[in-house]
Amino acid sequence: MDAPLVVVGGGPVGSTLGLMVPGSLVLEAGSFPRDKPCGEGLLPAGVEVLGGAGVDLEAAGYPAIRGIQYRAPGAPVARATLSGTPGRGVRRLRFDSLLAARAGVRSGCRVLGLRQLPSGVEVRTQEGVVGAGAVVVAAGIGSPLVRQLGWERARGGAQRFGLVGHLETDGGDGDIVVTLLPSFETYLAPVGAREVLVAVLGPRGALRSGPGGREARYRSLLAAAHPELAGARITGPIWGAGPFPRPVAQVSSGRIFLAGDAAGFLDPLTGDGITAGLQQAEFLAHALGDDLPSAAARYRRWHRAQWRRRRLVGYLARQLSGHPSLTHRALGGLAARPLALERLIMVSQGTSGWGALGAADWAALLNWGRR
Repeated sequence: MDAPLVVVGGGPVGSTLGLMVPGSLVLEAGSFPRDKPCGEGLLPAGVEVLGGAGVDLEAAGYPAIRGIQYRAPGAPVARATLSGTPGRGVRRLRFDSLLAARAGVRSGCRVLGLRQLPSGVEVRTQEGVVGAGAVVVAAGIGSPLVRQLGWERARGGAQRFGLVGHLETDGGDGDIVVTLLPSFETYLAPVGAREVLVAVLGPRGALRSGPGGREARYRSLLAAAHPELAGARITGPIWGAGPFPRPVAQVSSGRIFLAGDAAGFLDPLTGDGITAGLQQAEFLAHALGDDLPSAAARYRRWHRAQWRRRRLVGYLARQLSGHPSLTHRALGGLAARPLALERLIMVSQGTSGWGALGAADWAALLNWGRR
C-alpha cells in the first residue's frame, strides 16, 4: 500500500485533507498557480477549519469579510454582521497555491481510474498505479471519475449560469454584497486590497452574450447592479460557469468518497461552497480513522443533512430574486431585524440549526404584517 489515503484534486478541499491526514498523497492533474471561477468569499466556519489545519489566513494577508449585505433597487439594505472570527476573501489564484504548497500536493499527475479492492483502492494514474487504503475524489464539478463510478445524477429543472470576473477598485467596505435584480443577481466579495470579485448569476437568457461578446455582456450587467464599478478595470478573464445545480447520486461507498464540488454543486448565490467543502474535509479527516464501511455510512448521512440545509437556504435566497414586491418586503423586514439575517447565515454555514430561527426571525424574513 503506497498511502493510507489518496486524495484526487489539489484544490482547497483536497489540500486541506492532505494537511489533516498524516501520510496522505494528494494528486492534482493541473499546475499552480491557477485560476478558476469561484465565489471566493470564505465564511467564518471555513476560516476556522483552516485554522485547525494550521493555516492562518490573516497572517497570509487575505482581506477580512465582516458582513454580508442583501440589497435591491429602491429597497432597504439588509446587513448581517459576521460575529467572532471574520470571513476572508480568498483569491483562488493565490489561495490554491498557498494550500497546495503547505500540503505537498503532487501536481501534474492525472488520475485515470479507480478500482475498489477488498483491502484497498487501486488508483491508476498517468505515471503508474498507486495503492491506497481509501480515496477521496475532490476534483471539482463534473469530475470524470464521478462519471466512471456511476455516481452522476441527471440534471433536472431550471438551470442557472454565471459570469465571473475581477475588478480593480479603490477598496471595499469589507462586506460580501448580494444585489437582487428582476432577471439576475450579482455576488461581490473583496479579494484583495484593490480588487473585488463580482459574479453575475441568472438563467442562460439573461446572461447570453450579444454584440461585443462575453465581456461586453458582463459589463452591461455589472453596470446595472454596481454603477460605481461600471468603468473599473477588469483584472483577468471573464469566466463562464454552470449549469447548476449539479447533484450526485451518492457520495461514498466502501473506501471511496466524494468531497467538495465533486460531491455536488448547488447554486452559488449564498457563497458557501468553499466553506461547505472544507467542512466535508474536516469531517472525513476524523471519520477515515474509523472502520471504513461505518465511515462511508456516517458520511452519507452527514452530507445528506448538510446538502438539505444548504439547498433550503439557497432556495430562500433565490426566492427574493425576480419578485420585486417580495424582495422589497423581505429586505425591509431583515433591515429592521438584522439578527434574523445573522441567524440565517449561521444556519447556512452549519454553525447553528434551524431552531436558532425564532418566530420573530421568520416574521422579519417574510415581513408579515407589513404592506
